[in-house]
Amino acid sequence: MGLWAGSFQEGELASVSPLCSWRSPESESRGQRYQRTQAQRVRKPRCCTGPQGLLPRYSESQAEGQEQLFKLTDNIQDEFFIAVENIDSYCVLISSKAVYFLKSGDYVDREAIFLEVKYDDLYHCLVSKDHGKVYVQVTKKAVNTSSGVSIPGPSHQKPMVHVKSEVLAVKLSQEINYAKSLYYEQQLMLRLNENQEQLELDS
Repeated sequence: MGLWAGSFQEGELASVSPLCSWRSPESESRGQRYQRTQAQRVRKPRCCTGPQGLLPRYSESQAEGQEQLFKLTDNIQDEFFIAVENIDSYCVLISSKAVYFLKSGDYVDREAIFLEVKYDDLYHCLVSKDHGKVYVQVTKKAVNTSSGVSIPGPSHQKPMVHVKSEVLAVKLSQEINYAKSLYYEQQLMLRLNENQEQLELDS
């Protein structure tokens, strides 16, 4: 007799279906354990741009810096993380639009900022020494200039932040000036509007 030669009766089908749908308690417990066991994140996400647009090697401190930046900017995606430096009682967070000096703490919000300088207002950053102490001096631009040329602002527009070593101060000033130069390069780039992009796609 062939496999499909006979036909099941209604009673036979009724007796077979419970067997097909039955699952052992062991398999159910395994399924429940699988649902409860989810992969835990091994490290914090990090997405930043290094020199020449390359993604640098993973750094836990940079991942934490990016997380801090998202908290400060409410997850605004057009401001990118560049670098972070932790210095004793504060940290310096450098983004693609501004540099933030933050008081150290478990929770970061805008109240932790004690100095914020946007690159539009920044003339330059340099290392300064006074009475044997080393500082990072963030020089802002003069508010109004008749010639339209950027010049350093007066002394009250040159805030200084104490740094524990000259080596670290030099590193900070270089990173801030580098981020500022990247910002102005981005401003000079030509950007296609949506209509131009659509025309290029259609052509």
